[in-house]
Amino acid sequence: MTGPPNCKSGWIVLAERRRHKVRPECEGPSSNDIWQAATLLIGVYGRDAVTYADHRRSERRELGDLDAAGTWNLIACEIEHLMRPAPAVNLH
Repeated sequence: MTGPPNCKSGWIVLAERRRHKVRPECEGPSSNDIWQAATLLIGVYGRDAVTYADHRRSERRELGDLDAAGTWNLIACEIEHLMRPAPAVNLH
């Protein structure tokens, strides 16, 4: 599974928007919104969810919609995080 090129770039886009005191209705998705989108896509696309999110990110970037591309990058990063296997825990 190949992930987004830089998981931090989406956060940078959202941080820039907040720093410039954008109107509340224009602030972008919350971390809960990102999580909900990621879990929905995993439910629909399974292991291909990251590929789907990467494709949408690329489409938005090609169209010049960098805010949406940043959001899709955040969703792809969250999908990767959710799909990561849980670490083994040694119980004594």
